[in-house]
Amino acid sequence: MGLLVCAISDTFALDSLRMSLKDMIDKALQNSKYIEQSYLQLKETEVAVQQQRMELLPKISARASASYASNMPVYDQGLLNKPSQHDIIHYLYDSGLDFYLNLYNGHRDLMKIESKKLENELARIDWKNAAAQTKLEVCNLFLDLELSYSNRSLIEQDIADQRVQLKEIEHLYKAGVVLHSDVLRISLELSKRELLLVQIGHDIQAANQKLQLIGGITAEIVPLPEQFQVESPSYETLVAEARSHAFSLLKSEQEVVLKKLSVKQARSNYLPELGLTSTFTFANPQVFLYPYNPSWYNLSITGLKLSIPISAIYLNKNVVRGAQIALDRQEVKHHHEEEILENQLLQALLDYQLAIKQQDVCQNNKALAQENARIIKNRYFKSSALITDLLDADMQYLKTLFDLETAHIAIQKHYYFIEFLKGTI
Repeated sequence: MGLLVCAISDTFALDSLRMSLKDMIDKALQNSKYIEQSYLQLKETEVAVQQQRMELLPKISARASASYASNMPVYDQGLLNKPSQHDIIHYLYDSGLDFYLNLYNGHRDLMKIESKKLENELARIDWKNAAAQTKLEVCNLFLDLELSYSNRSLIEQDIADQRVQLKEIEHLYKAGVVLHSDVLRISLELSKRELLLVQIGHDIQAANQKLQLIGGITAEIVPLPEQFQVESPSYETLVAEARSHAFSLLKSEQEVVLKKLSVKQARSNYLPELGLTSTFTFANPQVFLYPYNPSWYNLSITGLKLSIPISAIYLNKNVVRGAQIALDRQEVKHHHEEEILENQLLQALLDYQLAIKQQDVCQNNKALAQENARIIKNRYFKSSALITDLLDADMQYLKTLFDLETAHIAIQKHYYFIEFLKGTI
């Protein structure tokens, strides 16, 4: 029973290591520190919006003070003569409440709230962009790992074939049909393939470690290859989708809106401010009105406070001009971002289409190289071809297998990069 449980546990452990691309992306989204950092930045801006809304509430403050005043000498006979002492109230107490509610200030408070909302939207775009970048990185690493595993299988099969072929040539050498140099050449090529197998193993280990760090996984990852068949979209369709979803354009658009709001904020500095103010005082002594009285008193004052910024006529002029220039610069930058994105989409689409053609060519080359290797092998064992011809034919066939797998992976990489540029990955 113990052996059975161990066997079942090992089976489940091995199954858990085999992951699809979707599973790997889900793990990365859950454990990525980069995404978590962007999410916390988003929450920080949300709190900033709430705090800015709180600024609309009235400002209330309490005050209290206690002080002692010394006697006040009066030099009524000159500074060189003894002064007379003027009796004053020595102990002074003051307490109260101050209230201020802004009624109008050119809607600057409302524009500050709108500005914080735009910053929150920019943080949200950055958060989504961080998730998209993580997905793209995982896709590239996962596909690299898949390619390495595929190449390892190919090279292992080729090494096994080469070893069988080496035994056949050794038998021919013992029979005196071939030269000893043929055996050495085959052994040398077999050694090169074994070294290549070691290099591929190192590539698998490196890609595994990167994916493990991103996904928070401790065990070795074995990718599950999936069928990939996507039609090539048109360039116009890609541009239309990118204009609605591309992160760079969405962020640039929000920054243009933010600059427009900055211009409005700068122009609002010319407008007056109106507020409701109120003060309640409970103090001793009464020195607010004459005659003074050394008794406690309370007093409430309520009114409107109007402030007209006359100096803004000349102090705010360059502020408005600077905000307008910043807006013009941001609009130019937005159009430039559109041009850059269109160029990137065109190049990515061309690379994608080229990879599809390369896959078709590699598929044809595979059949040709396989047939060529078969013909050369038959001719060699019939002593009508040289060992160099045999080695070249085997290497050409192996290279076409590698090229076919590389082209298949390249198609997927270009596709996911296009999806990233569009903002729909």
